[in-house]
Amino acid sequence: MKTHHLIAYLATILVAPLLTLAASGDYLIDEDGAAGPLPASLEFHHGAWKFGEGAMIGEQVPTENHMATIKALMAFDQMKVAWKMKFSVPKQRFLFVAWPAESSGHAMDFNYVPDTGEMSLVRPKSKEKDSAVLAKGKIARLDIEWHELTCIHDGANFTLTIDGVTITAADESFNRPMGPFYLNGGGFNGAKFLVKDLKVSALPGSPTTRKLLPPTPPKTATALKPLPPSRTYHAAPEDRVLAEFEGEGFGDWTTSGDAYGSGPQELKDCKNRPARAIGARLANSFRPNDKPTGTLTSPAFTIDRKHLHFLIGGGPHEGQTCLNLIIEGKAVRSATGCGRKDDKQAEIMLWESWDVSEFQGKSATLQAVDSHSGGWGHIQVDQPVLSNAALE
Repeated sequence: MKTHHLIAYLATILVAPLLTLAASGDYLIDEDGAAGPLPASLEFHHGAWKFGEGAMIGEQVPTENHMATIKALMAFDQMKVAWKMKFSVPKQRFLFVAWPAESSGHAMDFNYVPDTGEMSLVRPKSKEKDSAVLAKGKIARLDIEWHELTCIHDGANFTLTIDGVTITAADESFNRPMGPFYLNGGGFNGAKFLVKDLKVSALPGSPTTRKLLPPTPPKTATALKPLPPSRTYHAAPEDRVLAEFEGEGFGDWTTSGDAYGSGPQELKDCKNRPARAIGARLANSFRPNDKPTGTLTSPAFTIDRKHLHFLIGGGPHEGQTCLNLIIEGKAVRSATGCGRKDDKQAEIMLWESWDVSEFQGKSATLQAVDSHSGGWGHIQVDQPVLSNAALE
């Protein structure tokens, strides 16, 4: 391609979006949600998305804590963001997050809980200051189908209006160049919300927008472990149970870190809601959330059966949320949870089994490992048993 043709072609690519914005009201972002693809200035950061009902419909991915996120790939200094939202699933939380241009971490947040109408402006924690809720408000009417939201960043000032109710806060930590912003809902599995009429504009006198940020590399599906066929364990008289986890403590099993607490946890007290246990208790590293890490290790035992069965659930992170069979200091078998919940939002636990016939007569230990402190950073294990019968 000749040089002058190339210049003309590049000019067409760069100028055309500006002409489109000018024709639509000089919006930096103008997305009606009626059809894809998204403009180059937006992306679906994570979550499952589709178009319908004249809106972008976002649904939670099981491996994420905050779901169905729209990310602005344009960096702003002083901006106004307005959109409409409809919440399809109750008891969810919506979070707007803006990031500073010069570093990672949140620069400003606002939270909205549609079930209660409560909203707040938040200064996130930084090296200089602790986090703080700077302003609170509450929507009187909870029966509104499509909520109208507007947030404005203007130097040190941050203003939020939802359905006509406005709260505002000023903090010097806001008075800096802003990077991308995120619209995300979540806080529980099953989050689903709709977004339409998303419009972003620069405030009068705002510095020009900085260049588009590079798109986020697509997330792999490594954490979404496919569910294996369900199997069933039936106890036989000759089976040898290695642990029932029904006592107040772990007995001869030893712990490191603080993930597993002082003993097995009653199923009814597990905040991560495992779907089942054998008996009333199980070993659970969600204590009280995904952040703690540690190990739970069995005493040595001799492998004297063909199979080792166990019930397992929790995170799907290989090598980080797992149960390992250790022989002569090496993990010769390993299994993770499936990282999934059932339709009642309880964490699925499955019977897993290892063929250990090649290790007959050897001394071994079991070790439940939790070294992951992010989403699904926990593991739960119950009823490890040596048996000569395979699972059904």
